[in-house]
Amino acid sequence: MINNYDDILQWVEENDIMILDRGFRDSLGVLKSLCIDVAMPSFFGPKQNQSDVQDANNSRFVTILRWVVESVNARIKRFKWFNQVIPNSSLPSVQDFICIVAALPNCFHVSMVTPSPNDDETIRRMNSLRTQNNTLQISLTDYNLTRNSICNVIDVHNLVQRFPELLMVDLRMITLGVYQLKKARSYAEEHADSIDLTDPNLEFPIRSCTDTNAHDIIRIRFQSAHKKSSQYYTYIQFDPKQILAWYCTCRSGPRVVGCCSHVAAGIWFLGFERHQLETNQQPSSINFANLHYCDSISDYEDSSDEDNDARYSSTS
Repeated sequence: MINNYDDILQWVEENDIMILDRGFRDSLGVLKSLCIDVAMPSFFGPKQNQSDVQDANNSRFVTILRWVVESVNARIKRFKWFNQVIPNSSLPSVQDFICIVAALPNCFHVSMVTPSPNDDETIRRMNSLRTQNNTLQISLTDYNLTRNSICNVIDVHNLVQRFPELLMVDLRMITLGVYQLKKARSYAEEHADSIDLTDPNLEFPIRSCTDTNAHDIIRIRFQSAHKKSSQYYTYIQFDPKQILAWYCTCRSGPRVVGCCSHVAAGIWFLGFERHQLETNQQPSSINFANLHYCDSISDYEDSSDEDNDARYSSTS
């Protein structure tokens, strides 16, 4: 871009924003020197273990917009030859191979994105939430509600107020995408130590806040999917009709534009799955694999909320 090969800078117009992943972090200086605005997921600062709510919200917008790029890459890599390191001797033929690989799905595969009647409502909801703070996180901090001494183990049937029963469309309006719902089953099964999530005798450990002004808050401790020594506390605030707020101690847990996979798992099980007559008892890995490549489902995110415990920091 610095040398303007093939007049590449003519592709960029005033007020354009380049939406990039963190792999371009070392190029930020170059792009800014060319007066190009850039949007990419936020970086962690020194000793920072969690994004603040605004960074988490903005990062969610970036991953949503970048999903179509990642989805195309995933579809191409389903061809074995492209899912490996390509030898230099094959580079002259890569363009021809890409044309062939791209033509096959375009001709014979389902559309990558299927419009949904709820898409406009999803966009409206995301825009309305983008600048909002996490009210539950603020309450937990201001009133010191994270103390173990005020969180007692309780059976879900004995909550002070009933957990709301939700429809799948309600869940989608909370998660604002399907990635977290794909992960929900595996987190719930691990937490309950069972694959039969509709068993009436199933134990799904939760804690209820005993503080006078916080009976509508529960806490669930989820094991990290990537690191055995890490656990995350998920807090959910609700009334009998709806989910009011959520917060998790994982890296993207404060965001209110959608939610992390841990929050989704808790809400999905308590508000939806345990009310179903039968459950899908195939292994979680198979269940996730079947959903992971459902290109016809409009998805928005491609990476884990925990980012595989990788740390990202800016070099600029």
